[in-house]
Amino acid sequence: MTDIEVRELVPSEYREWDLLVEEAQPGTLFHTSDWLETYRNVLSKDLRIYGCFRNDELVGGCPLFVRNFKGILKMASSTSNMTDYCGPLVKESSSAKTSKRVQETHEIFDALRKFLCRQGFDSIHLRFSPGIEDIRSFTWNDWGSKVHYTHHLDLKEDVDNKISRTIRKDLKSVFKVGLETKIWNDLETYYSLLSKTYERQNLKTPLPKRFFEKVFDLIQKKDIGYMLVSETPEGEAVAAHLTLYGKESTIGWSSARNPAFNLRGSNALLYYNEFLDLQSRNFEYMNVMAGNVPKYADYIMGFSPKLVPYYSVTLESKKYSILKALYKVVT
Repeated sequence: MTDIEVRELVPSEYREWDLLVEEAQPGTLFHTSDWLETYRNVLSKDLRIYGCFRNDELVGGCPLFVRNFKGILKMASSTSNMTDYCGPLVKESSSAKTSKRVQETHEIFDALRKFLCRQGFDSIHLRFSPGIEDIRSFTWNDWGSKVHYTHHLDLKEDVDNKISRTIRKDLKSVFKVGLETKIWNDLETYYSLLSKTYERQNLKTPLPKRFFEKVFDLIQKKDIGYMLVSETPEGEAVAAHLTLYGKESTIGWSSARNPAFNLRGSNALLYYNEFLDLQSRNFEYMNVMAGNVPKYADYIMGFSPKLVPYYSVTLESKKYSILKALYKVVT
């Protein structure tokens, strides 16, 4: 098998990267150059997209955000705020043999791993998309690993037959007060609800308004998703979901609710009508990203989704491990 060359892509090669993202089954919107460059431009991130080449063909790679901490530590991560996964990708093999496909994946991941280890990072954190199950190229070489969870709601099945008694009760309560949903891609409405959600918890929003402006620009220009809102008969928006499109699925990326509106069924109504809408457009499933926080995970189980694991790997230098341990002691 031909050796794999790994190098950083230049911006003129980002189109080629986006084609790989489109072809790779675990490739997501989070991997696209549009999404990654939004983080780079708005948050002044040091973005690097590393490509793996076989005979000058891009066959894999990984985006990384690099950060220098006080000139002491150099850290790299494939994720950032509100991007829960965006790790290595591999072009799907054309071979019908399982052994051949596994071999090709290991060759690409091995080359990527060795390359990253030579870049002088004190910490490397990669979180793979759901769908990439074989991370042994990393764990067999002393990288730490962790399992995470998301939920997939099957849109080929009858939603009404799967919702719990509690969700039915919530829906009945909001129907009674006349709550309705509509698609409304309005930044000000969304950001107002998001700000109220975090203010109630005495927290800052995880990303600045300027970032969401870029997301709504992408929604308008490139049709990457949409916002669904619940509103009262008087037209007041009380909850919103931002949903992003994938190949055969969608991602429930972000939700926000006005805490002053205490009828919790507003969220149930959003999910219910969203599932029905996506069904009508022949999406196969919705990735409801609520599997790692207990209260959200318990709530979404009311729609009977499938629990899906995904994985992360981490490599830390001795210096990083020592400083991390000291930080824990002093705090």
